[in-house]
Amino acid sequence: MECLPDIQCEAPNIPIPIQQVGVENIEVPFNLELKSGGFHQLNANVSMRTDLDEKTKGISMSRLLLTLKPYLDLPLKRKLIKQILDDLKNNIGSVASFMKFEFRMPITKKSIKSDNEFPIYYKCRFEGQLNDSEFKFYQGVIIQYASYCPCSAELCGHLSSNGSKGFPHNQRSYADILVEVKEPNYVWLEDIIETVESNIKTLPYPVIKRVDEQEIARVAAENPLFVEDAIRLISTSLNNMSVLNDWIVKCRHEESIHTSEAIAINWKGMRKGFDGRRYL
Repeated sequence: MECLPDIQCEAPNIPIPIQQVGVENIEVPFNLELKSGGFHQLNANVSMRTDLDEKTKGISMSRLLLTLKPYLDLPLKRKLIKQILDDLKNNIGSVASFMKFEFRMPITKKSIKSDNEFPIYYKCRFEGQLNDSEFKFYQGVIIQYASYCPCSAELCGHLSSNGSKGFPHNQRSYADILVEVKEPNYVWLEDIIETVESNIKTLPYPVIKRVDEQEIARVAAENPLFVEDAIRLISTSLNNMSVLNDWIVKCRHEESIHTSEAIAINWKGMRKGFDGRRYL
């Protein structure tokens, strides 16, 4: 093995540095600690990247996975991700490195009126960035909700006053949220979800009986939402979480009568929306 050639260590034909190089779509097992106690055994899709200087042709992709291997099945959070990135820096010799864990976290949800419970899986992610000795940790979650069009509701009211009928349209909608927590504070993904869902009243439920559907219709009539309304509600709820240092959010409404989707993006200051490239 020691006698085999290693072309990766040779000088590149074009001697310029690369900002990020690595691997994506690595499926790994890990344990997620729950706010209610205990752990979930989940699978995550992992991305790992490092920088590369202008003198080296390529990195050892296998070394990335071998650095990750000792941490599989361990409880995953800020401290562990920082430790992996520190090891990556030592093993690869990089200055900057990045990791992202994407996974689906189940939360049991009770129907709005009837006594029925069933799990909803939320798309979540942990991200870690290490640049020299500066470490940044982010937590993300995508929250689904329903948006009932205020304009459509008003126009239906106008039809009703003139002896006709109409039904307001609504959209399946999503809020994609990424937050940075003030050290040494700790925030649960469940806290982010609960904070947002307590402000966005028009939520989906896995099990819906007739009594639930009637209540959902009543709540919808009292809480119509443009995408601008939704992102203002969510921005306010995130600003009220004192443990958050920074945040960015994108709301997306999958229009039912338009061929396009309505979006809104807002951030507290997170690198000016990650320099306008993360979501724009």
